[in-house]
Amino acid sequence: MSIIVCGINHKTASIVLREKVFFAPDKLSLYLQDLLTSGTAREAVLLSTCNRSELYCEAEEASAIKKWFCHPWLELSELKEALYIYEGQKAVEHMMQVACGLDSMVLGEPEVLGQVKTAFSESCTVGAIGSVFHRLFQQIFALAKEIRSTTTIGACPVSVASTTITLAKRLLPSFAESKVLLLGAGDTIELILRYLQNSPVKKTWIVNRHKEKAEQLSQIYSGETGDFSQLVSILSQADVVITATGSIEPIVTADLLKEALKFRKKPLFIFDIAVPRDVEADAAHLSNVKLYCIDDLKSIIQENQSHRQHAAEKAYEVIKKRSEDFIIHLASQDQVSDTIRAYREQIEAICEAELEKALRQLSHQEAEAVLRQFAYTVTNKLLHIPSVQLRQAGSEGRLDILRLAKQLFAIP
Repeated sequence: MSIIVCGINHKTASIVLREKVFFAPDKLSLYLQDLLTSGTAREAVLLSTCNRSELYCEAEEASAIKKWFCHPWLELSELKEALYIYEGQKAVEHMMQVACGLDSMVLGEPEVLGQVKTAFSESCTVGAIGSVFHRLFQQIFALAKEIRSTTTIGACPVSVASTTITLAKRLLPSFAESKVLLLGAGDTIELILRYLQNSPVKKTWIVNRHKEKAEQLSQIYSGETGDFSQLVSILSQADVVITATGSIEPIVTADLLKEALKFRKKPLFIFDIAVPRDVEADAAHLSNVKLYCIDDLKSIIQENQSHRQHAAEKAYEVIKKRSEDFIIHLASQDQVSDTIRAYREQIEAICEAELEKALRQLSHQEAEAVLRQFAYTVTNKLLHIPSVQLRQAGSEGRLDILRLAKQLFAIP
């Protein structure tokens, strides 16, 4: 068995491809069960976010994992160029880098750790986590916490949410006078609302499929709750739209925007930071619509995170050492298991051979005599090789072997 990573991310795939290669949250348990029941993997975690879709697993063959990952999207020729596969230490390094925010579009972003924890929890729920991944992910979570607290990677937090606000302010000098529509009510939208607390706007609407969550956020952050049935009306009034839902289909269509544009003259700035995207791509061709997706944030992100590079280099060094230690530990555990298994097989073979002999003798000898002979013979055979090795170690002055033998056989 080997630890394997297979996936695509914002470095290798455009947003168009990322929104196609996407594991829907409500179907994660089905994907995981298929991996296990088909025998493709023994343990597995699926991480699907706006920036990546990745499978982490313990499996026999990387080729089988690649085939499983690609199967739903075989017709996507561009997937072949975007796909990456890591095994062993490289796989563990990658998983650690992802959890620590070092492989994110925003270097050091804290949100990804929560996403990894959620993915791990989902795998635990469906029984897709065994001893190896339990130990590995506990180390990953501890390492992410350590790196955030011992390096400056988390200083001056930068996130997709904060970058979106930065871009909005850059494009709208009168941002403070803007009316903002937020679509969704998840973690990203809540982060947006936190940043808006420090950069107040004229008005904020929160629209979500489940109105209760939107109402909770509106009470905390002084927003106004709206319904999807009111979208045309709200869009006709808003200056800025920020959308980050978990929908797999566009929520804001070009036709919907056309209807809203009839009632407005000012440009409408839309920041779609969801993957799959919430806004129909054709909306970008409408006059008075300025549409930006998550990939449009890259230049600003690069400006804001250059000072983190030194901290990232330190974190990479730590990750390399920890991933190496984990693989060594895993290999030693495998050797221990193999040794125990081989020793057990030896003992079972000796016992089975002597048992067959004893059973034959029972037909013409007293049972007690047969049993005593059986116990005597098995004991001698089990002790023969250890005794020879210990005598040789003693004659060579190998006291370390003698001390280890006492520890191994619990001899005071």
